[in-house]
Amino acid sequence: MRLESMLVPLEIHGAAGVMAPAVEEIARLGVERVDLLYVINIRETAGDSGVYAHDQQVLNEWKHRMEECGVTEVNVEVANGIPWIEILEQAEAAAPSIIVMGSHGKSLIPRMLLGSQTENVLHQAPVPVVILRISVLKEGDPDACMLNTGIFHRILYLTDFSVDAERCIPFIEWMAGAKPNQLVIMHVQDTRRLWTASQEQISEFNRKDAGRLADLKKRLEMTGIPQIITELVTGNAIDEILAVEDSFAPTIIVMGARGRTGTARPLLGGVTEAMVHKAKAHVLVVR
Repeated sequence: MRLESMLVPLEIHGAAGVMAPAVEEIARLGVERVDLLYVINIRETAGDSGVYAHDQQVLNEWKHRMEECGVTEVNVEVANGIPWIEILEQAEAAAPSIIVMGSHGKSLIPRMLLGSQTENVLHQAPVPVVILRISVLKEGDPDACMLNTGIFHRILYLTDFSVDAERCIPFIEWMAGAKPNQLVIMHVQDTRRLWTASQEQISEFNRKDAGRLADLKKRLEMTGIPQIITELVTGNAIDEILAVEDSFAPTIIVMGARGRTGTARPLLGGVTEAMVHKAKAHVLVVR
């Protein structure tokens, strides 16, 4: 798989600076086109054109950094509007392969929540979204934040064998170009959905799913990732995934937007929603 293009919505202050090295890591994996977008929030600036000069300078610096990564086409746009609406409209118009965003807005609220702009984009984007996890160092200070790089060193792939989970595989094959050290493939038999099943039925489910995990491992061994581990557990899906995250310390979690019980609505599945909010690692949500 080749990742042809990515849309990178930016905050000019604070988060944009710490995001740059991680975005460069992604760009170096053969990305051909990068669309840089900064939306001046009309709710905050009332469309004040006086902020354009500084913003354009920062975006031009980003353009240069992307070109240094080997990106052949870098487009820069500054727009007025409601950020998440403008981002979604750009995604519809330009059809990027992925959208890459930070995990909070300028408010840097202390709880582990996404910024409202990222939240809206994540729920409604027509393409996969990478959420870069930005840590707040000082509450209320947009410049006091950090982001861990080496985002592809250890990958945790969550699968329920659904269509969306299957769509994750080409992205993992693409990530292999960054030479990750480890891939953990995990499936959880969620006890909340098995309360009517007998022990014999659960054992049969586990047997089948162990075979599916073995097949996935064999397929992904072709990527050259040196260590591939499978994890099959039974329990509360959210709790079990967070426990595995604590054990293996992945740098990025890859998962589908909706599982086997998902609907056609542009919303996230419950487990995906929880991981986006609670996980420590960066997250790629594939749809």
